[in-house]
Amino acid sequence: MKKLIFTAALALLLLCGCVRTEEPAAMIQPVTFYYRTAQTDYTAEDGVIRAEVVDLGEGSFKDSDIFERYCEGPKSKDLVSPLPQDTKLSSVSRIGSRLNIYLTQDTQSLAELDHSLTYACLAKTGLALEGVSKVRIYINFHEYQKRYIDYTANNILLYDNLESPNNIDITLYYLDESGSFLLPEKRSVDQMSDAELVNKLIVELSIHPQNGGMQPTLPSGTDLMEPATVQNGVCTVDFFPDFFEYTSDREQDQTLTILSIVNTLCKLENINQVQFLVSGERLSPGDESPFRYLDLSSPWTTDSSVIGPVREELGEFEGVLCLPGQFDSHLHRLTVRARAKSGVSKEEALLQMLLSRTSQNGLSVPFSETSSIVSVVTKASVCTVTLGQGSLPSEEQARTLAIRSIAATLTTLPEVESVLILEGETPVTEEPIVPQDGRNGQESWFLAPSSEE
Repeated sequence: MKKLIFTAALALLLLCGCVRTEEPAAMIQPVTFYYRTAQTDYTAEDGVIRAEVVDLGEGSFKDSDIFERYCEGPKSKDLVSPLPQDTKLSSVSRIGSRLNIYLTQDTQSLAELDHSLTYACLAKTGLALEGVSKVRIYINFHEYQKRYIDYTANNILLYDNLESPNNIDITLYYLDESGSFLLPEKRSVDQMSDAELVNKLIVELSIHPQNGGMQPTLPSGTDLMEPATVQNGVCTVDFFPDFFEYTSDREQDQTLTILSIVNTLCKLENINQVQFLVSGERLSPGDESPFRYLDLSSPWTTDSSVIGPVREELGEFEGVLCLPGQFDSHLHRLTVRARAKSGVSKEEALLQMLLSRTSQNGLSVPFSETSSIVSVVTKASVCTVTLGQGSLPSEEQARTLAIRSIAATLTTLPEVESVLILEGETPVTEEPIVPQDGRNGQESWFLAPSSEE
């Protein structure tokens, strides 16, 4: 009898061992939310903030959809939402790898620890999303002003409350003493909205810089006609008409004035381009425009080639690039900080810089993408340039502009009076090219094309 009972028990155990325990179903779209613990234990590693993985299910979800689900609160009874009862998320957006979270209510009245835990939960939830490396949380101080805190994976600590405004670092670009280049000046200013910060920087560029040896780039009293706007990385600045009454008539001066604004504003995190308006209107080049040499109809981007100083000990020198406008067949001059590395002549260094430029800020690059330099030799004031086969465009007008651009650029160097260009072994012109005008101190900043070549 005992033997029979033992055998039956053994069979039952073996049968139970063959039955697989049911595994939880795999999640379709898991996301990680961070909430406060209901019973806070500051001695435990996860006793203050704890993760909860939630399955969004099938479908496509925006960041705003995910945080809307977050605001519904945790499923676990051991966790609670960190948001105060009357505080909601008004919007969630993403710029690049930065996630922006806007709170609908000022959280200034929260205790310091509650402040920190609320923002830490939101930041950790945002950083858990794919492609997010920084979370910016905006807090309303009143209807027209917002302040924010930036979080990364390395700085989610317990922050103090916001009685003192945050500071940010800015870089202003002023003229050097000679008026040839821009020089940077770094400062720290109070945190403010993008529009307020842009307006402040414009005003600062019209005031004498703190460092000696620099000059303001804008006329005293310069201000914007309308508040600046920033959308999709483009900052639009609208000036009063009298802004242009006090600017120089020289192309280089006008270029540096505009680029001082562009390089300064593009240092800000949200800005990649600057669109200029006057009384709400865009400016095209021409005699009717106060900045008649520049094409301001499209947004401008930063240009580091006009930033000094020129460090001769590193082989740097002042050069001039001559490039055609995107909407005309004239050559425009741009003074740049060039650099000749060891064993490379100034002529070759400047030509390399010319060929490597990209079309931007109203200037085009009339060269083939496969342009290459075989050799650059200067003898008896004649600079002979040998380019690789196919370096010059085949289309006649673009080819002519490319030839003139090379000749005009190289003859800005004092040691070069004319330029002979070869493509492969074939001479491009029968005789060396001599610039037509705009050299040796002449006031012509337009190099007008000629039909005689």
